[in-house]
Amino acid sequence: MIKDLITGFKLLKYGYKIKLNLIMILIFMAIGVAVEVVSGGGNVIGGFYFMILGMFAYQMIISMDVSTYVASSPMQRKLQLTIPVITSTVFYMVIYTFLLVEKSVLIHLHPEKEDVYVGTLTMILTFMVATFIFVAVCFKYYWLGFILMMAMVFGSQFLMMNLFMNENGEIAVGFINFPMIAAAGYVIIILGGLLEYSIARLLYRKPLSEYAFRGVFKDA
Repeated sequence: MIKDLITGFKLLKYGYKIKLNLIMILIFMAIGVAVEVVSGGGNVIGGFYFMILGMFAYQMIISMDVSTYVASSPMQRKLQLTIPVITSTVFYMVIYTFLLVEKSVLIHLHPEKEDVYVGTLTMILTFMVATFIFVAVCFKYYWLGFILMMAMVFGSQFLMMNLFMNENGEIAVGFINFPMIAAAGYVIIILGGLLEYSIARLLYRKPLSEYAFRGVFKDA
């Protein structure tokens, strides 16, 4: 596992259109920071933009599977399964840790809003599960992955807004405290990675989606 993680980090620089991906990462980070600052950490969108950065790590590694050289390599299975899953999952955990530090500071400054920040984290983790499923499916069946993700995102958002929205219009899960969601988040991310791996393994023999890798097949 450690060896696959190290390999994954080394391979990131060889991903397709690495400069474009880095630009996109910076844009997503800028949007995430802007939303967090404007909303005071109470808007789920800011944290979601941060969390999906891990998806870029998965994408950059698996994009190398388009190459005919990689397709004939004994490393192909690892490059489609274990290496991208492990690498992106570690990215998600690092970003989640950053969000926990941010929320803990906000709770220290505004203890009366703890349930709002906990609700935000809960919603972000719900979106994360949708992202794991999307990533596992979309590189083989792009539109199916997209539809599944949208169904989960809007479904969970509708449920949370109807069950846990407070009088200020903020998501607040009062029966879950910060230490509980902090610990549960790491478990959810690990389980999400295992789910992602399981789905990717089921679809392993399916061809990569040309739509998911627009332009990559032409350059391979």
